[in-house]
Amino acid sequence: MLEAIQIEDEVKFLDAKDLDLGIDQYGDLQVTLPDSSIQTQIKIIRSFPLSNPNQFICLIDKDKNEIGVIEDIKDLKKSDRKIVVEQLEKAYYMPKIKRINSIDGRFGVTQWQIETNFGPSQINLGSRMDVSPMDNNRVLIKDVDGNRYEIVNYNELDPKSHALLELYL
Repeated sequence: MLEAIQIEDEVKFLDAKDLDLGIDQYGDLQVTLPDSSIQTQIKIIRSFPLSNPNQFICLIDKDKNEIGVIEDIKDLKKSDRKIVVEQLEKAYYMPKIKRINSIDGRFGVTQWQIETNFGPSQINLGSRMDVSPMDNNRVLIKDVDGNRYEIVNYNELDPKSHALLELYL
């Protein structure tokens, strides 16, 4: 009979309280592990960026090997949590669309004039498949350059923006 594989056998969970995170002189993330070893040029990756963005955060070394997983960022020390949140915001930069001013189609590409939390912008979409409705009225949009944008709740958009978006949902 086959023996059940436990997730702990496959994933190395890190005790958040035993870690010491910091930013080195080059602006890269570094971590001091419980054995006092220091790993530099660390990248952090969300295992479940859409459904559990603050849980199961992977630390990856400069050779792209997994160091381990932080189960929940709330378990980190306050200073470490701040660093992780800042690093995740950089890695998962996603402007939030506040208004859609217009949508024009040209040569199979639609140009959207939008306003985001970072100011006005123009994005180009290749197809309707680039607009993805999610749970809780959330919408993710990917432009032709691979940039991602978020509408937190499309029901909170102004009537014109809502009507323009409805054409793509």
